[in-house]
Amino acid sequence: MAHETPRIKAAQRDRLGTRYAARLRSSGKLPAVVYGHQEDPAHVAVDREELLHHLHEGSHMLELELDDGKTETCLVKDVQYDYLGTDIIHVDLTRTSLTEEVYVTVSIELKGREEAPGLKEDGAILEQPLVELEVRCRANAIPDEIVVDISKLEANEAITVGDLKLPAGVATDHNPDDGVVSINILDEYEEEETEGEGEAEPEVLNEKKEEG
Repeated sequence: MAHETPRIKAAQRDRLGTRYAARLRSSGKLPAVVYGHQEDPAHVAVDREELLHHLHEGSHMLELELDDGKTETCLVKDVQYDYLGTDIIHVDLTRTSLTEEVYVTVSIELKGREEAPGLKEDGAILEQPLVELEVRCRANAIPDEIVVDISKLEANEAITVGDLKLPAGVATDHNPDDGVVSINILDEYEEEETEGEGEAEPEVLNEKKEEG
């Protein structure tokens, strides 16, 4: 199910630069730039806590309410973090029609861990090499997440991108053979390593070695 597009107020920024951006952030605002649709970029400031709330809720689309009365429907294109990777310092937005096709990255959520028979075996480990997936769909049909049911997943089995059941109208260009999640038995790997070590022939110390 897609999110409703939340509305957030945005104020035009007349001043640019690192120092002014730092002042905005210290006052609880975040600098952002709106691109696209063959219009000039718009430099705006939005409320930090309000934006973070919508991002944490999984919103990909925002409806900006500018201080001049104009509204812009935008896709969250890029979120920039500080050098520690903890705090958001800047956001790039793209003007988007709700009916046009967009590319977005959606998180993959697993369900059915408790029922998965493979995880009940000794030494079982769950591996999820793919935690998010880039999909394409209409802007008004972006899914909150891609849910993967692993309740029937056995040991040494895997679910690939090609196995995913995407919502109607949602597609991906990702390699269908790439693994999403698998259950493996750790003890088997340890036994294989041990057996492999014993296959090498020991060196005969009293055997005369060939010269050269």
